[in-house]
Amino acid sequence: MVLYHVCGFLPGGGAGVPFHNAIAHGYRGVNLFYVISGFVLALPYAMHRFSKAAPVNIKAYFLRRLTRLEPPYILSLLACAAVLIVAENRKPLELLPHLGASILYLHNQIYGAQSVINGVAWTLEVEVQFYCLMPVFALLFGIRRKAARRTVLVLLVLFSGVIQVFCWDAPSRAKLSILFAVQFFLMGLLLADLYVVDWREQPSPDWRWDILSAGFWPVVFLMPDRAGWVFFPFLIFLLYVSAFRGVVFHRLFRSPVITSIGGMCYTLYLLHWPLLRIVNTRPMGNRPGAIPLYFLALAGVSCTFFLLVELPCMKKDWPHRLAARARRFLGNHRVTLG
Repeated sequence: MVLYHVCGFLPGGGAGVPFHNAIAHGYRGVNLFYVISGFVLALPYAMHRFSKAAPVNIKAYFLRRLTRLEPPYILSLLACAAVLIVAENRKPLELLPHLGASILYLHNQIYGAQSVINGVAWTLEVEVQFYCLMPVFALLFGIRRKAARRTVLVLLVLFSGVIQVFCWDAPSRAKLSILFAVQFFLMGLLLADLYVVDWREQPSPDWRWDILSAGFWPVVFLMPDRAGWVFFPFLIFLLYVSAFRGVVFHRLFRSPVITSIGGMCYTLYLLHWPLLRIVNTRPMGNRPGAIPLYFLALAGVSCTFFLLVELPCMKKDWPHRLAARARRFLGNHRVTLG
């Protein structure tokens, strides 16, 4: 995704960059992430249904989404608005309605367009729609027969893809919503089903899955959009099964470099777009030679933001800790004044 957006800022869309054809389809990283999101959020529901784990506390589920994701998101939007005001001379009063709509995850639906504040935030609005619907989707795990349950999931994925192909020129508000992404989240549910029921959370390795991975990962970024759209979720599903079941690719995706980048993916995603806009306003900022400097800046800014903002929000009890510190501070302040 980052490479895709970087090339978009280069003259000619970065046509001279190596592997340009694959990078030009980098936006498909959004669909890859939707499947991961579906898997991660469906996993507790699947474990409850099929392995006697504790039921999901809906109140705690939504509260966790709020405390984990909101502070980095809101702070990044405020930073993005500041970038637009300072670097691009945008008027604060013009940006304010867009900022409010983006904070509430409603920009796609109110304006029928991607966020003016942070162009990549449109995908997060789709994610939030899925978060709200996940408890409803989880009802599919109530279908007791494995074959019937998985058949329903597969048919829903197929139906969604076919409808979307026939409605390819739908209004932007529909295309910027879960209506054009639901099959990827459902594939995450199917993967969670397989992980808990068939693999019992311990998938056995087989090198033949590595052959499949090596052959099909390039296809993800080279296949045509509309022609392959119906089959795209199934391709992602096979590749994620391969990531669990392969030998080489399983080790690759568990390597420290990959897991570290993955752990920071939310921060990287939030910050890479505004940083691109800053670089693009500088002399020679949209030239290929600026790309290494951009990635160095992105690494530095993202690491700082991750350590100071996102990492503390990963601790479930951070609101209680913050409240306790505030009470101690106020108590000490009163004692000092007294």
